[in-house]
Amino acid sequence: MVGYKFHQYQIVGRALPTEKDEHPKIYRMKLWATNEVRAKSKYWYFLRKIKKVKKSNGQVLAINEVLRRA
Repeated sequence: MVGYKFHQYQIVGRALPTEKDEHPKIYRMKLWATNEVRAKSKYWYFLRKIKKVKKSNGQVLAINEVLRRA
């Protein structure tokens, strides 16, 4: 049986700027996922639950894999 290899990702995102809020708050989250696509999906899932920001009204600013320290 083959196990899944999980990686830790740091994702930075925010809600899209609007006329009402030109500089929305930036949210950073570290989470574990098997790849970048799943990490982004988890990011939007948790951001939607915690801060009420949907993917259609938001943007990912950065996604980085957190490497293990030597």
